[in-house]
Amino acid sequence: MSSSSSDPELAFLDRTLRIPWFDRKRMKRLRVTVVGAGNTGSQLLLQISGLGLREIKIIDRDIVELSNLQRQMVYSEADIGEPKATAAADFLKSRLGYLSTRVEGIAADVRFAELPKSDYIFSCVDNVSARRALLRHCLEKRIPLMDTGLEFYESQAGHVLLVDRETFPDGACLNCYMDLNREIATEGCIAAGITYSGGIVANIAAGMFVQHVHGRLKANFFYVDLNSCTAEFTHLKRRPSCSVCGTANWE
Repeated sequence: MSSSSSDPELAFLDRTLRIPWFDRKRMKRLRVTVVGAGNTGSQLLLQISGLGLREIKIIDRDIVELSNLQRQMVYSEADIGEPKATAAADFLKSRLGYLSTRVEGIAADVRFAELPKSDYIFSCVDNVSARRALLRHCLEKRIPLMDTGLEFYESQAGHVLLVDRETFPDGACLNCYMDLNREIATEGCIAAGITYSGGIVANIAAGMFVQHVHGRLKANFFYVDLNSCTAEFTHLKRRPSCSVCGTANWE
């Protein structure tokens, strides 16, 4: 039996607290907002909910559908027809009773909603306009933004990009990578999905988040393509000509 068993919260976090550099007090101060509780976002919530954070806010405008249950493990048949944000929050509360983490679901369109105070924002959305709104908000407020996405129509590729001007002053913003103003950038979810793709991206995003909080992250970008069996961490640099964060707009 763990020596921390007399304290339920310490017992709950026992395995993670055995990591020498993991700073429980630092994690416990963090307010995190996850925007999008679909394939990637719902699995990301599973990973960060057990870190002992101060607060997790979940924002999503959609409702749970039967097709979601195949890939989005925080939902059940009883949630069909309910807002994803509140259903995901209820699931996390059901397993976080030993933690002091506050969890709230907000059923709203992030493009028009007032965002809560956050120390980190995760973008797990499936449309360009929401991504653009989150990027501009985070750059203006100087909040680290962790953008996740699945790419290609078979969802066999995906990325994680951290935008943080403090840690990576020359790092790319999401527009540097995707060019959110391109006409070919389409709205809506990718046409196909499979159970494992969102989980791969979500797990990497959670790992990059923890590493970044502890000052250990060396790269701001991860890309995986299962079609070609390639994966890479790298430092993606800002484009000086970027219409959002380029030299003329930032310095």
